[in-house]
Amino acid sequence: MASSNPDGADILVRLTEISYGAAGINIYRFSSIDGARLPEFEPGAHIDLQISSPHRRQYSLLWPAPSANSYSVAVQLDSAGRGGSRAFHHESVVGNTYRISAPRNNFRVHPGAERYALFAGGIGITPIASMYRNLKERGAAVALHYWTANPLRTLFYDELSGDADVHLMHDVSLGAPAVQIADVIRALPPDTQLYCCGPERMLNEFDAVCTGRPAGVAHRERFGSTVKNTSGDEFQVMLKRSNRALTVAPSESVLQACLKAGIDVAYSCEEGVCGACEVAVLEGKVDHRDSILTPEQRQQHKKMMICCSRARDTSLVLDL
Repeated sequence: MASSNPDGADILVRLTEISYGAAGINIYRFSSIDGARLPEFEPGAHIDLQISSPHRRQYSLLWPAPSANSYSVAVQLDSAGRGGSRAFHHESVVGNTYRISAPRNNFRVHPGAERYALFAGGIGITPIASMYRNLKERGAAVALHYWTANPLRTLFYDELSGDADVHLMHDVSLGAPAVQIADVIRALPPDTQLYCCGPERMLNEFDAVCTGRPAGVAHRERFGSTVKNTSGDEFQVMLKRSNRALTVAPSESVLQACLKAGIDVAYSCEEGVCGACEVAVLEGKVDHRDSILTPEQRQQHKKMMICCSRARDTSLVLDL
């Protein structure tokens, strides 16, 4: 089970409201226990929520926050998932207390662009809607493209359906929607800042159609892990600040090797999706297996997620 981040202890909050968001999606509001301000966050940020002992999950924070001392998240019931959303949907009670992490943001909006295009599929709207609200508030040129099964399963439908800059696409049949994400992106100027969050197939199509666009314009966030295998060849890790050398076995991760050696490191999801275990790489090349870093960041080999990524060669030097 993942531990809390040693750089910032979990925050104890109370569940104060549960409301209907869309079919299969509830919105949960958490407030600080004593009314104190919670840490501020920008659109795209998420928290870790300790739903129960075996279930620690990441959820995007809805921006703007309801108040200075509360956060809201939208949780979709996933009957085929690992049980976290089922436990929360069926067992959460207003008044219960939960532990959350401080907000982290691996999906920030880059300011100052001439135009933005946002793409969301299903529950992927949670960070994208927050970005859209923020960009509209700033007066930016922005369009939102949002694919769902039907209006009943469209989160924020009443808010978005009457907006001329929002394009809602529904797939009420067994076939594919008439408008594909690739069709939209190909018609956009090359310098458009693109942001996408949705199911795996949508993100794969997004990445494929963005190939060849300028570096730094395509951004995506996955709400599920793509890590299939964290094993590989044995390699050595030098921890520069700790002045420790560790051997990472074929069947273990750098994170596991650190914990076994008593090294206090930050981590949460252990699946390469939350970013809590990000570490700076001082020397060596990385076999990246996370779902966070962009292609450009991977080519630089300046940081890695130690819960899943490995050395490409025989050694790494890390800022730990």
